[in-house]
Amino acid sequence: MNRWFYILTTRLCLALVFSGVAPIFTSQAILLAQSKKKNPAQASKYAKRGSSRAKKKDFKGALADYKKAYQLNPSANYKKKVQQLTSLANKQGGGKQSKGKVSKKQAAQASKYAKRGSAKAKNKDYAGALKDFQRALRLNPSASNKKRVSQLTSIMKKTGSSQTAGRTTKAKMPSVSDIPVISPVKYANDIYNIAEAFEMSTRNLARATDLLDNKQKKKIEFVKLQRTPSTLELENAARTEPNDFRKQVDLARNYEASGRFDDSKEIYLRLAAQNPMNADAHFHLGAYYARFDQMTKARHAFDEALDIQPNHRATIEAMATFFNKKEDRSFSDDVLARSAEKDPTGPAQQISRIRKNLNEFNFEYAARLAQSGQDKFPNQEAFILLKGKAFEGMGDMEKAKSSYQESIKSNPTNHEPYIALGDLYSSQGKHLYAALTYSDAVRLDPANEDVRFKQGLGYFKSSEWGRAASSWEDLLYYDHNNQKVNLLLPQAYYILAVEYNRSGQSSLGQSAFRKAININRNSAAWLPGSMQTLGSFYREKGLFKESLAAYQEAIELRPSDSKTYLGLGITYWKMKEAALAKAAWSKSMELDPTNNDARGWLLLSGKISG
Repeated sequence: MNRWFYILTTRLCLALVFSGVAPIFTSQAILLAQSKKKNPAQASKYAKRGSSRAKKKDFKGALADYKKAYQLNPSANYKKKVQQLTSLANKQGGGKQSKGKVSKKQAAQASKYAKRGSAKAKNKDYAGALKDFQRALRLNPSASNKKRVSQLTSIMKKTGSSQTAGRTTKAKMPSVSDIPVISPVKYANDIYNIAEAFEMSTRNLARATDLLDNKQKKKIEFVKLQRTPSTLELENAARTEPNDFRKQVDLARNYEASGRFDDSKEIYLRLAAQNPMNADAHFHLGAYYARFDQMTKARHAFDEALDIQPNHRATIEAMATFFNKKEDRSFSDDVLARSAEKDPTGPAQQISRIRKNLNEFNFEYAARLAQSGQDKFPNQEAFILLKGKAFEGMGDMEKAKSSYQESIKSNPTNHEPYIALGDLYSSQGKHLYAALTYSDAVRLDPANEDVRFKQGLGYFKSSEWGRAASSWEDLLYYDHNNQKVNLLLPQAYYILAVEYNRSGQSSLGQSAFRKAININRNSAAWLPGSMQTLGSFYREKGLFKESLAAYQEAIELRPSDSKTYLGLGITYWKMKEAALAKAAWSKSMELDPTNNDARGWLLLSGKISG
């Protein structure tokens, strides 16, 4: 009986529960009941630990401790703390950090980035400078860093760069199959033919464009320009007409081109003595002394020319194109100041302002001043050259090139525009065209040793070894002890010797090798550099085995040269030997930790991270 009563009672209770009439006691209610059991001592321990964590900015840990304290002792104080810590923990979890003061470490790192960015900006690497200043701004958001970022962003927009100011992209390693195999040997004959075709001076090329207007008439003038009078003809003309100033100057320039400098000086001195009121006579004498760095005598001659004619065009233009050395710039600034003092409204005052802005890197303002000067003084070609310098400083190479070519067309006898255009080609990596342009400057100023060296270097970098050797041989006629030539000219002859032997012309190879030894018998000074150059030359021609052999020879001759391992790594990379390439670049950085080229290749290959 009791059993049946128990069964019926149980079924009745279950029916009431499932029908929702009877309440269900959940685990939450049990926990709530348990939480009401107070334990103030244990709650105090949790509260102390939570306060310690809150001081260390560990808001999540502090919140967990205060929740436990509240469960053990649900006081109003603990409840308030839980609410505050909940808000702080949510802010911390959302990634919003309070802005604090810049630490000393951050300020020092930002200063390093800013200095490196300033150096890059001076070298016209505006993209790299912008990235450095952006990093400095993130570390130290000062007003100066923000201003530099804004300036560089403006420059990048004007130069048409595709890089954006606020976005940094990580270098991606290309697949080995995407790296093209460069083989200039296929185009060697074409390059040589182009070089021969462009041997004609830029002056004649510029004049040739005018044939479109009047072909027949211009063709006759063009043929006449190809005929250069010989020294004997000029001497006869000068002897027949001793009072013809132009013919005397032409003979003196011919003597300079032939290396007869004493004879040319005698002519200039005689012209200055016979024509004391002719500013041109004093200018030519001053220009002669300036070419040989006899600045005191040159200054006296130029002063005499400006005393006669304060706005003497040739003197002012010559002073406007002195950029090479500080002494030259100071000398030309003094002469221009003298002319400006005598005639404040003349071109010298404007040229001085332009040069000052160029020295202070205010290129945009300098370009506007140069254009204004060109409009105001159309006969002064110096403004065109200065405008090109300003455009080049702004990074607008197309306008700079156009200005230099315009200056050459305006005055083909001035060697400075040729030098500026050659420097522009060289900065763009167009070494062959740089050398061809320097050739025109050498023709106009044969005693200019710097331009002769640049001419040979352009041929050397474009792998025209014979032309490089010829240019530097001519330079040694003017400077027998030129240290750079004594290191590079033997390399050119040695490479010629190797190439002759490789093509089966052993007699020519022996002759070239003897010339290399005769120039510099200390082969240890130039032979490692020759092997490095050969390694790069063979790599570009696709002769990877020969390139590796040349670099291995260079390593044996000079084991501690980081540049050799850099070139060796590039050859391995072209051969799709990534592991060997990375090992070579790592060795290069080990020998020279500042080798940015090796670091760049390692970044490209994915060996190290930025």
